[in-house]
Amino acid sequence: MKDTHLNRRSMIKAAVGLGAISTGFATVGHVAQAGTHNGTPKEGLISIHQLGPVTLHTYTSPEYSGMVNSHVIETTNELHLVDTQFFQTLASEFKAYVDSLGKPIKRIYLSHSHPDHLFGAVQFPGIEFITSDEVLAEAKTATKTYQARKEALKDKTEVVLPVGGLKTGSDTWDGLEVQIGQVLDAESAAELTIHIPEAGLYVAQDLLYANAHTFPINNSENWLAALKDMQKLEGIKVFGSGHGLPGAPGVIDDAIAYLNFQNTVISDNTDGDSATAEILKKYPRYGAKDVLSFIGYRYKK
Repeated sequence: MKDTHLNRRSMIKAAVGLGAISTGFATVGHVAQAGTHNGTPKEGLISIHQLGPVTLHTYTSPEYSGMVNSHVIETTNELHLVDTQFFQTLASEFKAYVDSLGKPIKRIYLSHSHPDHLFGAVQFPGIEFITSDEVLAEAKTATKTYQARKEALKDKTEVVLPVGGLKTGSDTWDGLEVQIGQVLDAESAAELTIHIPEAGLYVAQDLLYANAHTFPINNSENWLAALKDMQKLEGIKVFGSGHGLPGAPGVIDDAIAYLNFQNTVISDNTDGDSATAEILKKYPRYGAKDVLSFIGYRYKK
């Protein structure tokens, strides 16, 4: 059997050299196809970051699914999941990997209402699935849209929504202090964040696109403010992203630069095709290219 761990390390090293991912990523954790687990994914990529009392396992989907991330935050005795993928085949891979870790799932958290983070929840029956009231309200308004999207995908599974009631502020997971935050009206209507100070971990989800093209329908002013707040955080070793590989703090600088450039390009152009071409020229190696198809909506009156 080929050493997929070594091959993946070589791929990451090469990607850094080409500028496809920031050098900040290479300084933390390691990347593999989880080769020692029965849940080895065939399509997605598993990255693993050992952070003191916590291990962060991130399943990143292939390019055709936007490099969307589902995270497993592993503590001594249990697992906390953040988001569940879009396509059921990929959600099933994620589920198999989670099962291979051999610890009970305490909860699944929905970070925000976009379907690429939600549809896979049906793969986890019987597990508590929770979010904030603000995220849940947005998801409920999108139920018809969700159903239409599933029909277009020929996805016959049900839409599983979380319960609300998750509060921001301090919480305790398996003896660890956890800070639950929420940013309103930025990349999405409401976005949860998870900060575990003792581990140096901050899960930003779709507030952070790491070496991936950014969703262009947003309130960029609020989004940039949230990213700049992240820059001020101390002791962070790894930022968990919503799309693209998790990274070291420098990935926030990259995200701010990209978002500023994207906004300038959209303002300076008169149509989505021209704006998209200019962004791809500047960032040819960034992933999640299909997300740029939404730029056209910025020009509709």
